[in-house]
Amino acid sequence: MDENLEDIRIKIQRMAELAEVNGEPLAWFEELYENANRESEDVPWARMEPHPQMVEWIANRPEINGKALVVGCGLGDDAEWLEEIGFDVTAFDISKSSIDWCQERFPDSTVNYCVADLLSPPEDWQNKFDLIVEIHILQVIPENIRDEAAKNLSLLLNNNGHVLCIGRLYEMNVVEQPAPPWPLGRVWLESKFQNLHLVNFTRFKAENNSVGDFPSLPRFIASWQKK
Repeated sequence: MDENLEDIRIKIQRMAELAEVNGEPLAWFEELYENANRESEDVPWARMEPHPQMVEWIANRPEINGKALVVGCGLGDDAEWLEEIGFDVTAFDISKSSIDWCQERFPDSTVNYCVADLLSPPEDWQNKFDLIVEIHILQVIPENIRDEAAKNLSLLLNNNGHVLCIGRLYEMNVVEQPAPPWPLGRVWLESKFQNLHLVNFTRFKAENNSVGDFPSLPRFIASWQKK
């Protein structure tokens, strides 16, 4: 593992532990983005390009269009790609510094960037979106509040809408680093979206990728549709 990436992982672990002790388990996101001082290398999941698995999944489903929501949008690359191919995009993050960074990177963007919390999303987002993209977000939410976050994703879909999830996959034989992230099991994922129709669930590994994905670890891409 890259030495800088390992240092960042340890720093995130400490920030997350302190945030949990202080009763604000998601506050470390703002701390991370604010302290990065616009250095994307200090944000381990910042690819500075759209996620390739997301791009491939959407490219194979041209029938999906309309309003898209990007959950925990980070530095905005996924949101910008969706906007470029024709989606009406809303992208949010719990970190104001993250959103400010997105708006600085893309000053002419038509993406609606906003600060919001998946645990208490705006009421007018309910039943609104044709596509919800969640990449590496549920896996960094502590277990005691993760169920509520997953439930809210379903509530924001409109009829026939899709939710796309990408993250670390829990497997019993894999030795994990200290959390976060917490790898997600397929049984847990399917139970949280059991009110939706499972479209696909695929295991993969992020080969030859040094952008925080830890190539040797199993990952998943899964999607559900509201029927």
